[in-house]
Amino acid sequence: MKNFITFLIFNLLLISSSFASGGIGGGGIANIPQGQDREKYHLGKAVYNQDLTLEKQPNVNLIEQEERLEYLQGSLPNTEKRRVNLPDFAGKLTEEQITALEYFVQVRFNVKLPEKKKE
Repeated sequence: MKNFITFLIFNLLLISSSFASGGIGGGGIANIPQGQDREKYHLGKAVYNQDLTLEKQPNVNLIEQEERLEYLQGSLPNTEKRRVNLPDFAGKLTEEQITALEYFVQVRFNVKLPEKKKE
């Protein structure tokens, strides 16, 4: 009888663990914002995935963009750091695009970026 109970418990544990097994979690899917933030998110996603044709922008602060993009690159998970090189976008983004890119990275990868100083 003792062996039967041990056998039963073992099988129940084996079956229940197979239901719980889902593999290694990949961080999940980000909650896509609604309203105006949704547009900003999708613009940032398009920039990140290089779905937009980026051309050299006149009148941009190249040094500031490089710094912002390098910081953003450093905030990415290691797998993404190998996939995308954000500093390559320096000088090719409008202020709206770089702000949207920062927003996308914050939401998608759950990254907290420092608050911008108001002048």
